Amino acid sequence: MGPLSVSVDRGTLCLALNGDIDFVNSGPITQAIREAVLQGRPTLVRVDVAEVSFLDSSGLGALVAALRVATDCGAVFRVERPNANVYGQFEIAGLVEMFGLADGDGGRGCARR
Repeated sequence: MGPLSVSVDRGTLCLALNGDIDFVNSGPITQAIREAVLQGRPTLVRVDVAEVSFLDSSGLGALVAALRVATDCGAVFRVERPNANVYGQFEIAGLVEMFGLADGDGGRGCARR
């Protein structure tokens, strides 16, 4: 399995990230997410980060780019199930509220295929 899996269910685009999300793979991840959003035109984009073990600034940039393309398409964007380290990265970057995590609900995550 690669660092990104994509599924669609009734207008919801579910993106599950895993492993290290960094400068090595953030470009292809950003492009794959962009294509999935533009092709599917979902009403909701859910990004499950429960299996992300490392996230650097390039990984944060990929998530911000995903947020932008989702918003441009009129979709709600939500990041779900960050572990403590990843959540800490979101806090430091000031992205907790923007990623829909401010209410403390980590979400139920995406179904793995």
